Amino acid sequence: MLQQALSRSFLVLSLMFSILSVSTANSNIYVQCSQFNFTSITPYQSNINSLFNSLVNSASLNNFNKFETSPQSDGVYGLFQCRGDLSLPNCKDCVASAVSQLETACPMSTGGQIQLEGCFVRYDNTSFFGAQEKMEVCKRCGPSIGYNSDVLNRVDNALAYLVGGNGQYFRGGDFGSIQGLAQCVQDLSLSDCQDCLSEACGRLRTECETSTWGDMYLGKCYIRYADQGSENITNNGNSSSNKSSGGGNKTDIAKWIGYILAALFGGGSLTFVAKNCCNVNVYNKIIKNLKQDLEGAKKEAEKAKSEAKSAKEKAEKVEKEKGKGESMLYLPYPPPMPMPPPCPYMPHSNPNTCYYL
Repeated sequence: MLQQALSRSFLVLSLMFSILSVSTANSNIYVQCSQFNFTSITPYQSNINSLFNSLVNSASLNNFNKFETSPQSDGVYGLFQCRGDLSLPNCKDCVASAVSQLETACPMSTGGQIQLEGCFVRYDNTSFFGAQEKMEVCKRCGPSIGYNSDVLNRVDNALAYLVGGNGQYFRGGDFGSIQGLAQCVQDLSLSDCQDCLSEACGRLRTECETSTWGDMYLGKCYIRYADQGSENITNNGNSSSNKSSGGGNKTDIAKWIGYILAALFGGGSLTFVAKNCCNVNVYNKIIKNLKQDLEGAKKEAEKAKSEAKSAKEKAEKVEKEKGKGESMLYLPYPPPMPMPPPCPYMPHSNPNTCYYL
């Protein structure tokens, strides 16, 4: 049990140091792969490679684009969407990272999608362009602040502004102590984007009702908020900003540890096999189990220490008794008896008879 607990502790520390070395914009939120696979001998593989190259190249010029290749039996459809405040160099960087992670997570899947902090990439063998997709893909809720009416009212006002705001695909800013962010994939119409964000907002307030921060990701949009200081989710588009591409505070680090741990033990979905979706409840369960293992290991160590102490005391007692016994051995002995002379053997018909000369 002690070894298992130490192994899990090492995993947590390894994940933490890994998080510190990764750009925030390229941090993984979720990745999903289609349950259907293709064979490497079909043209579909080369079409996917061609699509991925087009997505990465286009990201240096646009924050959104969509492509389709060979629209026949082996056709593949794909798009990318960068966060609206991300610079173009950072957008290309993010899309390249997303494509690389997709290739690793879904090597033979006919479709897949990945959401990083700074961008979204999706591909499939059937067209999904323009389709509304309001299913919940991933949600994340921070710790509860209880029913603090002032904070909750500010959260409601910030989310209301994001949903009913400027009529753009990307919406974000500071609202008093609340930071907010919302975005749609630009293959949607603006009216469909509005519907998607309204749905996401309603689910977010239901799921993360009293949380200090919360994120809700649907198929084609997401909305997020954070009480200032607990999460930085907007920036000025510059990659050197601490809010978007580096550093992060201790809360961010702890939160990302939870995300990755949850991803390791998360579940799937009906349409896609989920490889990595963050769930704070799962994270809390894992931490609880880890604490229980550590407590058990501590008890076992104390028990072993007690047994060792008892064994030592018994050994000392035996040694002491042995010492007393050895002191009785030093009594005078009578002089040794002289040994008889050797018995030279004489050959005889009876070999068991010994004659002395």
